[in-house]
Formats: sequence, structure tokens, C-alpha cells
Amino acid sequence: MAGEWIPVDCNLGMKPEVLELVDDTGLPVEVVGWRLIQLWSWAALNTADGTIRATPARIAMVAGGDEAFWLAVERVGWVSFLNGTIVISGWEKRFSRAAKARMEDARRKARTRSVRSLSEKCPEKKGLQDRTIQDRTGEEIKIPAAPVPTSKPAKPSGSRAKAAISWTADAGWQGITDADRAEWSAAYPGAVLDQELAKATAWLHANPKRAGRRNWRRFIVGWLSKCQDRGGTHREPGRRPDDKPPPERCLNQYQSASYRRPREAAELAATLKLRTEEDDR
Repeated sequence: MAGEWIPVDCNLGMKPEVLELVDDTGLPVEVVGWRLIQLWSWAALNTADGTIRATPARIAMVAGGDEAFWLAVERVGWVSFLNGTIVISGWEKRFSRAAKARMEDARRKARTRSVRSLSEKCPEKKGLQDRTIQDRTGEEIKIPAAPVPTSKPAKPSGSRAKAAISWTADAGWQGITDADRAEWSAAYPGAVLDQELAKATAWLHANPKRAGRRNWRRFIVGWLSKCQDRGGTHREPGRRPDDKPPPERCLNQYQSASYRRPREAAELAATLKLRTEEDDR
């Protein structure tokens, strides 16, 4: 929640009343201005109409200075002391809630006019949504939407777009070039391209709902990649086209162990254990 605030003129130090106070009191202008701001801030927290029960001595305790200083402020017409109360002049016009509401409304309208003027100068921003954020005082600030390019960015002059590939139930595959075939054959050596394209065509005929608008180049690459991972077109169960057979020496040296009954296995284990213990001695 934003704290209480008061409006202060940027030229407060140059106002005739302030300059008169400087001449009467002999104080620097920044001291005079700070004491006045302290008075208005304290009043904003304690009154709604600019009238507070306070004497010059109490005001001096709150905002600084002495009674003589605040009597000088009374002489320039910015405050009035009467029967133990202080009345701040121009409160309803400058410091009341209604005055603050008027100021906020004027600032909001000014920002709206500024954004509308910017939108008229930049037609590409029309139809976009502006963002609204809040600053530390709780005030809303509208940020215009960023412009959107009206045309697609130009492609690099050296780039070469590949031809589009299409498929229909009547015409089949179209747009596949020799360069595509050479690229796919090198990337997926285990896949026979013509057979895999025929398989893909049969699958698309069997699944017409899946044959909608597709990126057909990506579809073929995915189909060939799965074929390669599963062992290729002419694959054997459990074998991949890049698998190597085991060395022949391993096959020749392989001998199956004779079957032993549980009792025989236990006797053999005991014998091996005794041999190990004798070797340790």
C-alpha cells in the first residue's frame, strides 16, 4: 500500500513568500523550505480540512524552528493561529484528498493522451495490448506495447531452401529429389529407401486421419530413423545392421560345463575351499 504524499512545487524556493521568510529570519532557503514541507506532511496525516489544534510552540516541536519562525510564516499568509488552533491556507485547493484526486486524474489523462498520440504516430502498434504497472507509490503507469514488424525478415542471400515434399493418396510422394535420396541413404544405411517409402504409403492409406497436413520431410526422416534404430529394412531378430558377429576363436573355445547334482556341487566347493586354505598356509 502506498504511503501518504503531498504535492510540492518545483519552484518552492523561488516563491515570493519563501524569499520573504529568508529575508525576515536570515535562514537559508533550503531550511525554510524543509520546515514548510515538514509542516504540510504532518498536517496531511492529522487533518482533513487543514485545521489542527496546535500552537506555534507545538508546531516548532513538530516541524523545527521556534515560535518566531512560525509567526513569520503567519505574516506571509501561509498559516493562521487562532484560539490554540492552526489553519493552513489553501488546504482545500492544494493538500486535500479532493485536490490530490484532481491531480491524479489530470496526470492519468495526460498519460492517456500521450499514449494515444504515440499510437497514431505508429500505426503498427494499433491493436496491441499495453501493459500497466504500478510504481512504488501505487501509481499506475501504462507502458505502450512494443512494435511488431509488418513483414517477415528477409532470408540470408546465401541460404538455399529445400524443395517442399508432399504426399497424396492418389499421386503418392512428390518433391523427393536425388539429393534427398543421397542424404537419407548416407544417414540411414540400413533402410532401403524405396521399400520404406512404400511401407509409409501403406501406413498412411491405413490411417487416413493421420495423413492430414504434415511436414512431410520431417515425417520421412522420422520414419527412416525408427527403421535404422530397429535394425534396418532386412533385419534379423535381435540383430542390428551394424552389429559384428562374435570372433570365431570364442566360438571354438566355448565348452559347456557338465551338469552336477547339488550334492556333487557342495563336495566340489568344499574341496576347493580346503585347497585354498592349504595354499594360504
